[in-house]
Amino acid sequence: MEWDPDLPVSERCGVLFQQTTLLDELTVAGNLAAALDAVGYPANEREAKIKQLLELVGLSYHGDAGKRPTELSGGMGRRASLALQLAQKKHVIFLDEPFAGLDFEVAVSIAQELVHLRKTQGTAFVLISHEYELAEKVLDAGCDGNIICKLEEPAQPKHEEQRGMSNLYFGTTFLDRFWTKLLDYFFWSLPLILLAFMACSLAIAMLSSDTLQRIDVTKPVLDIVDKEIRPMIKMLTGEDASPLHLIGVRMKVSSMLNRTIPPAKSSLYAIGMAKLFVLEIGPLLTALLLCGRIGGSYAGKVATMQATSQTKLLKTLGISPQAWSLYPAACAAIIAGPLLTSMGTVVALYCGSLMGPIYGVGTTSDYWEKVRTATFPEFRLRGFIDGSEGISSLGLGEYFLSTHSTSYYDAWIEIVTYPPIYHIVKAVVFMIIILGVAETSARTRSNITPRTVPSVITQSVVIAGLLVILTDWWFSQLWLKRK
Repeated sequence: MEWDPDLPVSERCGVLFQQTTLLDELTVAGNLAAALDAVGYPANEREAKIKQLLELVGLSYHGDAGKRPTELSGGMGRRASLALQLAQKKHVIFLDEPFAGLDFEVAVSIAQELVHLRKTQGTAFVLISHEYELAEKVLDAGCDGNIICKLEEPAQPKHEEQRGMSNLYFGTTFLDRFWTKLLDYFFWSLPLILLAFMACSLAIAMLSSDTLQRIDVTKPVLDIVDKEIRPMIKMLTGEDASPLHLIGVRMKVSSMLNRTIPPAKSSLYAIGMAKLFVLEIGPLLTALLLCGRIGGSYAGKVATMQATSQTKLLKTLGISPQAWSLYPAACAAIIAGPLLTSMGTVVALYCGSLMGPIYGVGTTSDYWEKVRTATFPEFRLRGFIDGSEGISSLGLGEYFLSTHSTSYYDAWIEIVTYPPIYHIVKAVVFMIIILGVAETSARTRSNITPRTVPSVITQSVVIAGLLVILTDWWFSQLWLKRK
């Protein structure tokens, strides 16, 4: 078959899908208006055309035009979808199981509307259906050109019977859902985390190295020496300082500065990078990225379950929705979060080891030594210092006391703010916040529809990000309590 070249492409073929297919964010009238606008229908005639289209498929303009797709019954949804195709004067419409999931009476009324359209509009239908009795009603005797093609059910190959049997029950256990989430959260987030840490580290390392390299304290120190040394020499010797004396002093001070300033810059750079990424940027950057990657993903899943009544189904079956989705996701996130944070931090510190020597700030070996010392300082608990008498001699209570205090609060601060522990605790707390906000945003909202799922995701990501930032400030205050 060849199309008339004068017939616009937009008027040739349309499809009526098995399920109601309308734009969620628009009303029924809005959907029809969008279809009409797409083919350049005059705006001043649009309302009258929409009324005509709705009446043509058996819907009411005043009663149905303002409804959202989620407010339509199955039959009304099919009628509205059909009107959407007619809005663009489709000459041929493919009907993919138009009666599936409909009550018999509703299906009959849809069939009658199709016959009406064939007679009044001359629309041709390619009808695909397993329900021959209903299909026959569309093949009205008053319509010409009926062609029937019956297809036999193809024989199923023997190997098809075995396909997928091994995964038939996958996902029914907690461990199935946990491993699925862990792989999703970790492996799909890993490239994002590593690249973000690499970019952040290179920027900070280059800026820090360049700044340290440009700092020159020699001249200010020598100026101070010239200003202060003259009175001192006169006070000690009773004579004015000679130029030779001043030159000797300046040379000695310059030599001392040249020996002490470069190592000091190297130490400052390495310790700064370690503390910055281990204590602050590492957990915070990971959490902010995962607000969308994990929090948004989980919020979208739960919101979709709410919108499709899956949550109600779980409750009906006596299954806790939280046990089904939250607990495996939370366990996976609590593992994935610290792992991603630590791996990103290692990459960031490695990038720092490359940039420092390039800018002349220390050596790689010195850098890693300072990073190790800053990341793993002495654990200042009485049972962990060298030469301690052991738990049997000190007793359990004293074993975990701080070396500088007899307060258990100070001991708790020492443990929580020990850099590796602090690093992991922050990552875990941030993951709990992200999943908690996502669960609350999606699960506690009633009457969620597919149209509102994106807003749930947005709300979850924004609120979780704000709470993560506030919690990070609280952790900073906690760190300042470390003695």
